[in-house]
Amino acid sequence: MTRRFTRVQIAELLDLDEGFLVELERHEIVLPGPERRYDAAAVERVRVCWTMHDALGVNLAGLEVVLHLLDRLEAERRHVHELLQRYRDESE
Repeated sequence: MTRRFTRVQIAELLDLDEGFLVELERHEIVLPGPERRYDAAAVERVRVCWTMHDALGVNLAGLEVVLHLLDRLEAERRHVHELLQRYRDESE
């Protein structure tokens, strides 16, 4: 079973104000799943957002841009991995 976290748990785990997480939800940067809980991927996304916001002063609009770019980069990485695997499979 996949572990899920509440807002309070995330705030304690990452040492951040719960209001920051509410703002991320309001801007649909991070959304909870069933039962208003977050999976590990969402917690990591919150951690990245909090680090950029707290350490670098990135505002919510900036977070949206950076996360969009990170998501695209990850999608491209997966695509290249799939192409390489297909090439390997075909060359055997």
